[in-house]
Order: sequence, then C-alpha cells, then structure tokens
Amino acid sequence: MDAHRDLAVRVAGELGARDDVLAVLIGGSVARGEHLAASDVDLLVVTGERTSLPVSRRTVRDGLLVEWIAHTEDAWLARFDRPRTSWLFAFLEGEAVHDSGPARRLAAQARAVLETYRTSAELRQELASSLWHGQAKLDRAASADDAREQGFWASALTETVVDALFAIHDVPRPAGSRRMAYLHRVPLSASERRLLDVLLTARAPERFRALRSLVAHVRAELGEPDLELP
Repeated sequence: MDAHRDLAVRVAGELGARDDVLAVLIGGSVARGEHLAASDVDLLVVTGERTSLPVSRRTVRDGLLVEWIAHTEDAWLARFDRPRTSWLFAFLEGEAVHDSGPARRLAAQARAVLETYRTSAELRQELASSLWHGQAKLDRAASADDAREQGFWASALTETVVDALFAIHDVPRPAGSRRMAYLHRVPLSASERRLLDVLLTARAPERFRALRSLVAHVRAELGEPDLELP
C-alpha cells in the first residue's frame, strides 16, 4: 500500500463530500508518482462561490504533512496567466479524484494558456532589473579572478538566468522544483543549450564564463530595465 497516495485519496474524499467543494485533485509529487518518504501530500481544491472552507490548511495526518489550497474556478483561472504563473502546471499534472466539471475545464484551460502564453512586460522588466543589478557583481568577480567567488555567483544567478530563458522564449515558468522538468518546452538555440549545459555541469571557472555569456545574451533579449519603476 502506498501510504502517501492512500492518504491523498482519503482526504480528497473527505473534502469532495462537502457541498461547497466542486473538485479535488491530487497534486505535486504524489500525482506524478515521484514522492519520497518525507514528501508532503498536496491537494488542489475547487470550491463554489459560497464556501466556508479555508483557502489553505496544513495538517499532519498519519505522520504525513497534508496541505490543500482552495479557490473558486475563476480564482484558479486568474492564477494561470500572470507574471509569476506556475499553477497551470499543477493542473496539468494533477489527478482529479472528485470532479463535477471544473477540474476538467481547468486542465483544458491550462493547456491552452501553455500553448498561447506570452511573457508579460512586467516579468521581463523584473528579470531585466535583477540581471542589471547582478552585472556589477559579475564584473567584480571577473576582475578578482577568484574561483570560489566566481563559483558562488555562477550558483547564485543560475535560477534567474534559467527564468530569463523561459521568459525570452515565451514559456511560463514552472515552480522552482520543476524548472528542469519543463525545460524541454523551451526552444533553446544550440548556443543557449551549450552554454546552459556548461553552467549546470562544468567546473567553477567554466561555469562562470558560461554565466557571463548567458547573462549578456538574455539581457539583450529582455531589453534595458526602467530603473525608475517601483
């Protein structure tokens, strides 16, 4: 018996029995069959407009951490196409245990957003600003010629560079833990792929040089930030 899945199904059944709950999906690593002994049990809940269910709750059941997040169908939809979108991936991967219709519709809309997504000006500005501020740190590290410092900055800015690659290719960002799993959806050029491979796998000096090249590339694609924006 899979304790995580058994518990997910039981809690989903309890939630689905409520009149104000329209759908419950198992999410996260349990839905993907990738959970470990210490993994949480994640549930996505779709409620009606009138509900007494808390928006979120974390509790321990049978020694496992269970967390649910509950919104109306419209509120979930609003989270699919915004600067920091990642919830659409949760519905793409989720397994509906109880559904009166909204889980199916939300999964279909998640697929539609994924195929038509265009990175917002707000997100492009946010990434461009982060990399503009990071550029001075990279320049100092390059001048110092210190492998430890260069290795630190190669690690510190990797996530931002990966996020920028998603952005310049108009692919929505998954949650942090799922960046690599969905990287195949980003139509990287041969040069981008080569530099990213070096950044992720090489020794510190090579990683740092690859980082600087990628930062220069994505900054050019994002454009200069408006530093007067709040």
